[in-house]
Amino acid sequence: MFVASLLGFGVLSGLDALPAYADFTLGEPVNLKSVMRFLDFDPANDNISCFSYDGLEMYVVSDRPGGYGDCDMWVVKRVSTDAAWGPLENLGPAGNTASWDCPWSISGDGLALYFQSERPGGYGYSDLYVTTRATKDDPWGPGVNLGPKLNSSAYDYFPTVSRNGLELYFSSARSGGYGGHDIWVARRATPNGPWGEPVNLGPTVNSSYWEVFPSLSADGLLLFFSDDAPAFTPRPGGYGGSDLWMTRRATVSSPWEPPVNLGPQVNGSGHEDIPRISPDARMLYFMTLRDGILDSWQVPILPIVDFTGDGEVDAADMALLVADWGKSNSPCDIGPFAWGDGVVDEKDFSVLMEQLMTPDPQASDVSCDTVLSWVGPGFADSYDVYLGTSFDDVSNATRDDPCGVLVSEGHADTTFDPEGLLEFGRTYYWRIDSIDVVIGSLEPMIYRGPVLKFTTEPFARPIQNIAATASGRERGMGPENTVNGSGLDKNDGHSTDGSAMWLSTNAKPHWIQFEFDKVYALHELWVWNSNQLVEPILGFGAKTVKIECSVDGATWTTLETVPEFARAPGELGYKPNTTVSFGGVSAKYVKLSIETNWGPVAQTGLAEVRFFYIPDRSWATTP
Repeated sequence: MFVASLLGFGVLSGLDALPAYADFTLGEPVNLKSVMRFLDFDPANDNISCFSYDGLEMYVVSDRPGGYGDCDMWVVKRVSTDAAWGPLENLGPAGNTASWDCPWSISGDGLALYFQSERPGGYGYSDLYVTTRATKDDPWGPGVNLGPKLNSSAYDYFPTVSRNGLELYFSSARSGGYGGHDIWVARRATPNGPWGEPVNLGPTVNSSYWEVFPSLSADGLLLFFSDDAPAFTPRPGGYGGSDLWMTRRATVSSPWEPPVNLGPQVNGSGHEDIPRISPDARMLYFMTLRDGILDSWQVPILPIVDFTGDGEVDAADMALLVADWGKSNSPCDIGPFAWGDGVVDEKDFSVLMEQLMTPDPQASDVSCDTVLSWVGPGFADSYDVYLGTSFDDVSNATRDDPCGVLVSEGHADTTFDPEGLLEFGRTYYWRIDSIDVVIGSLEPMIYRGPVLKFTTEPFARPIQNIAATASGRERGMGPENTVNGSGLDKNDGHSTDGSAMWLSTNAKPHWIQFEFDKVYALHELWVWNSNQLVEPILGFGAKTVKIECSVDGATWTTLETVPEFARAPGELGYKPNTTVSFGGVSAKYVKLSIETNWGPVAQTGLAEVRFFYIPDRSWATTP
């Protein structure tokens, strides 16, 4: 594996021997377009620059419109590490200027943000700055130049500060380096003390090429960087125009080791830049330029937990971890980071437990009658089972303060069947603590497990295969537009483009009929009404509607209660604002006869519909 030479094991002896760390690999890269949960992240304009160490703030460098200069500092926030990200917020004129202002690293306490800027008044082409705030709830203050000791007459940029605030890494084109741009570090004795003279990381890390975009892991033991340069002249041993690399050190006082290319899992024939590691060191983010297209990616950093090498993660691996408990030279040292922390202990036990618990971490669409199961350590006499819908409750709960989520104390088995059925479409959190009753001790040893989450199946699912016909249509505005997703954005907001909707002719009656691929037990219907720009004036949208259902297309039953269809605003991003309940009626055909619309015109129409059905759940029927 690509990190073998970097994280390989060695036999060390003596009191001064350095600890050996476990190995890890990279998972499958995922394009951020498919996972970013805030609305307006654009890989062509926005790049993730850093995260706060509590995981609640993501800082972005962007040249999107609406800023104060050529490139601005922005932030995205969330209320918890399990919540969705909010919208992008500009840091405002106190931090941003008309020049390039790019954030790259935030301090461990979240009160100092280090960035680069090309604003006037500096010492070179680009200087290092810091902005501070009194508390995390306060706005950022004006940027302060870090002075002539850290800045030079050349380019000084991409600062990354260690979590303890004692080291500041950055790239610089100043004299005294080994190539075009090198990585340097400045150190200080205390988090609030003055920075010392910058020191070049030397020829072990730097080369005659470019080393830029440094990113330091939370424990300070890994340093990621890119070999990008304007001429795209990469250092040897890579895969393309520029690659991602990594160097490590055994301790924070040890020298950095020779860099290792991160390999073809992330590097390709194009250009890879801006590696950023998440605070929990479980995810690496980076940017690519391939075939002229900019994209942002995330790739998981995965500890290798198959200690036996038999291709399975099971009880045998747990037995090896228990046997190596307390050792500092073990492949079982996998926590809290993928490369461990120098000793096999409860942190490593917790990481391994994640792989031995079912449902799997982050599992979705889990059956509401699921049975929790896990593989425990051989020393465990019993288990405490915590289960609830609040991450904080499950994380904080103990025997003394169960927070209402301790569902089984001293549980004897390695399976747990929750009482009744879990709720549909809910996210659950669960934790398994292993209990070791120690002979001669009044209190048992409790080994805390990780908090995992899973989401249960939805009560109803959308019907996928639908054909639509209508009484009439205007050219290019056929009924098929109501079921093909045309006009919808990724957040189910509809456009105002009439060619993505259905519009009838003047001739009455007005109806639209839907045919499914089979008979379904219908749950409900979501309606996006006609949403053209002229909708507030002409009112094409359906208002009073008769709905009929049929299993064979010949015999029809009228739905008794149909609400008035709400009017659309004629604006971009329009969300469905009418829901029709079917109550489980069986149907293969549904016909909507529009009796009146919202305006004076004879024509009527709809933008989009979505039918939901209730899956067969015979398993939930009590014998």
